[in-house]
Amino acid sequence: MHLRILPLLALLGLAQCNKSAAPAAVEASPGLTLVTEGGSPHFLAVASKLDVGSASFTYAEEENVMGLLGGFFEEIFKNMPEKEKAQLPPNFSFKKMMNITGLDSIKATGTSSRKVAVGMNHHRSFAYTPEGRKGLLSLTGGPAEPLLAPALAPQDTDLALEFPLHLKDLVAEAWPAILESAPKEQRAMLEAMASAPQPMLGMSYRELAEKLSVRVALFATMMPEQSMSAPGAAVSLPGVNAAIVIDKLGWIKDVLKSQVLPMLQSPGSPVEVQEVNGAIVGRFSGPMGPPPMDFQPAFLFDEAGGRLIIATRPGYYDAVMAKGEKLGAQPDFARVWEGMPAEGNGCLFLSKRLMVAVIDAIKAEGTASAAKATGKDKESNEMAMTLINMISSHARYPQAFCSANQPDGILSVSNSSIPTMNPGSFSSITTLAVLSSLAVPAFASVQQRGAQVKTLSDGRQVLIALKTHAAGNGGKYPKKLQELIDSGALTKPELLTVVSGPGAEPKPWLYDSTLTPQSAGITIVLAAPEVTQGSGGKETRVVIRNDGRAEALPEEDFQRVKDYYLR
Repeated sequence: MHLRILPLLALLGLAQCNKSAAPAAVEASPGLTLVTEGGSPHFLAVASKLDVGSASFTYAEEENVMGLLGGFFEEIFKNMPEKEKAQLPPNFSFKKMMNITGLDSIKATGTSSRKVAVGMNHHRSFAYTPEGRKGLLSLTGGPAEPLLAPALAPQDTDLALEFPLHLKDLVAEAWPAILESAPKEQRAMLEAMASAPQPMLGMSYRELAEKLSVRVALFATMMPEQSMSAPGAAVSLPGVNAAIVIDKLGWIKDVLKSQVLPMLQSPGSPVEVQEVNGAIVGRFSGPMGPPPMDFQPAFLFDEAGGRLIIATRPGYYDAVMAKGEKLGAQPDFARVWEGMPAEGNGCLFLSKRLMVAVIDAIKAEGTASAAKATGKDKESNEMAMTLINMISSHARYPQAFCSANQPDGILSVSNSSIPTMNPGSFSSITTLAVLSSLAVPAFASVQQRGAQVKTLSDGRQVLIALKTHAAGNGGKYPKKLQELIDSGALTKPELLTVVSGPGAEPKPWLYDSTLTPQSAGITIVLAAPEVTQGSGGKETRVVIRNDGRAEALPEEDFQRVKDYYLR
């Protein structure tokens, strides 16, 4: 049988199955049939948040789908090559990851989309979580509240972004799983590192995460009279004025008051600080550079109100603080915000002026790149330009997005010129794929950090053994590290090698045998044989200095200061 007709036969078979197993139904109105047997217990809860009968409407039961997907990915994991499995944390499980991310708390989802104006669509989606949000879903914070942007952002704002940062619930649920996923010998070290008091904060990183529950807003307005460009870029973009607002400071205000403000108020500080209506107001005495980088930050610290506002320039700070018309009164904003939730947990507004500037810059940059490209690069650039041109016609309108926590789920609403695709159950797969791409590197990062901490600890022990050996051998370090084991100065042979990360093979330390305890303290005695990824993806290398300092040094710094004899 030809393979091409198999899908057709499968569809015919499904159609026959549907005919023989049709559910009982009742006629609700002409042309509309409501299922009464085998119907969804969650449908009405989801549909009540959507536009039923709109141009696009989807509904999906996620409870069984999530279980199916979890089992599906577990089977894939079981059949992965052992080398690839070794790169994942011990006891790794997709089902466990779904629990940490909170996906298994979503019982049903739905989306709807309808046209509301020329070039504009109103989209709604709802994730039904009747038992409450957990995992990554808890990052959205508590119940919806009045948004900051419409009432605080200046009227000419081109970008308004607002989001909650609520880590307490996530830490409570995820931290035990992260520890469990780390190698046993590293768990105590990770726990100690997270629980160690930080003098600047007055608490540990663990306590910081457990207490962090703030709302952050970012406002930006383009400055067409100025232009700025990145190195190597073919086009420039307008300069920008911006402000950040952190609301519900909580314990952060104590840190600011005890640690930051004294530094700003100290003699010789470039900041002029004064008290205005019970709040601390500060402004830098002059610009920090020439235009377009002539930023002259101004800030407000309102301890009683629990709010911190920092703006790039005094004029923009004044616009944020002014009592006059705000973003909510801007005609473009008012039009694009129609039909959005009255209260929310996060939002995004992009003005038409910003959308046009960004699209034009992308097209100009693409055109410049295409002119220089040859061969396959030229073909790729042409395809990219075709896609950009298709999108640009939809992107020259203002855009608005808002999410709002409901008692039984998360509602997301947008007015956008970009039409919605009808994802169906594939939305579950996409969501899981995205969260997997976030969670797996996060687990790997924890493991790698744990391996780095272990390397630092091992290196200190080797250095102590080197000094012990030198004390009984004329003040000299041994020619080879193996002599530490032979002399009894070191009792654990495994300390002579370094494991750079999960699944990596042990390799010997880089060692400078020409040094002595009297050599310069800053000199590097030991170094890890391989680099590891530090914060922000930057390459670092563990080094042990002759005075006992152990640190993760940026690789570029290591290459600059290492001695020729370190090998």
